[in-house]
Parts: sequence; structure tokens; C-alpha cells
Amino acid sequence: MTQAYRFEDVLTDAVLSRHRDLLVAGPSRETVRPVPTRILAEAAEPGDGAALVTTRDAARTVLDRVVRDVPSLDRERLGVVDCTPTHDVVRANPRERHWSVPSPTDLTGGSMAINECLETLRDAGADRRHLLFDSLSTLLLSADAETVFRYAHQVLLSGGATGLSLFPVYTNVTDGTDFERLKHLFDGMVRVRRRGGGREVRFVGMDGTPAGWVRLDQAE
Repeated sequence: MTQAYRFEDVLTDAVLSRHRDLLVAGPSRETVRPVPTRILAEAAEPGDGAALVTTRDAARTVLDRVVRDVPSLDRERLGVVDCTPTHDVVRANPRERHWSVPSPTDLTGGSMAINECLETLRDAGADRRHLLFDSLSTLLLSADAETVFRYAHQVLLSGGATGLSLFPVYTNVTDGTDFERLKHLFDGMVRVRRRGGGREVRFVGMDGTPAGWVRLDQAE
């Protein structure tokens, strides 16, 4: 029987210190969705902050999910950048740590909001700040691929996130060529697939992790 791993067994501090910008890829949203949050749970420590970017789910839903799944993060040190298409104008409420952007494809507004969110968390005393994006596939379906690549590259290089940056992508709705180009922006990748009622992961370009596909413990 294939050995089952927990993320804490394979994503050690040494691994995560070398690979901070991670692409998390799988065939569908349902397959991928819990994995980035579980990775964040391994990296986050008390006192850290995190910017959560949503292009699909309601901001409150995303916030509640992270509070539930990443107990080391204090709700007061979480900020949400809401890029769902439900707003007419860009609004920012740093006191509530909430930024709203009119559309997922307003990449300039989104980039500015992410930077402002991370700066607000820094000013609130979060020396280490993580970034959890819900999916780059939403952007690739609606915007020019080259523009999306530049946007992701800019966000990663901005320096506002001093911890992990996690960007999921769904291969069932992402062009193969775009996916191959996207991989080169990141210093590591976690592939995810469903097998036998559970999930398996494969760590790509990440020294110190198991080779090939490994089964995640059912708790993951």
C-alpha cells in the first residue's frame, strides 16, 4: 500500500524557506481547493498576516474558510481583496482590512489593492505576510494571457508578501501552452489529483520533498 503523508511530514520549514512562490495545479477547482489552504496552515505562525484574494467566492466565505483551516492566523491579521464582479467602484476599508475591485480582470486595481492590503498588514505588526490567491484560471479565461503573466509576475516581485505566495490553477480550463508558461514564474509547484477517493500530490522543483506522486492522509 502506498504510504500516506501529511503535509507536515513533507513541507518542512526548510522546504518552505527555499520555495516561497508556489503554483498549485490540478484538473478542477474541487480537486485543488483545499490544498493551498492546507499548505498555508503548515507555513503560518502566530503573528503572521495573510492577504486573501478572491475572484469567485464571497469575501466572507473565503475569510471564514481560512480562519477555520489555518488556526495559527488571527482573524485580525487577515485582509481580503474581493475581485468578484459585484462592485461598481473600487472601495478600500483598511480598518476592516477589506478591498473591493470591480472585476477579476481589473488587474491594475487588483494589484494596487493587494499591495495596499499587504502594507496595511505590515503596519498592523505582521512582519511575515502570506498571499493566498483563489485561482489564476479565472483571469486566464477572461483576459489576455500575456497580460495575466505580467500581472502575476508583478505581484510576486512586489515584495509585499514576505511569507508564502500561493496561486492555484485549474488545468481543465487552462490552455496547455499558458500553463507551461505560467509554471516558469514560480519556484515550485504542487500538482494535485484525485485517486481512490482521496488526493495525491506531486512536488515539482522542490528539493527535500518525496519523488513522484504521494497519497495524502485522509485528514488532508
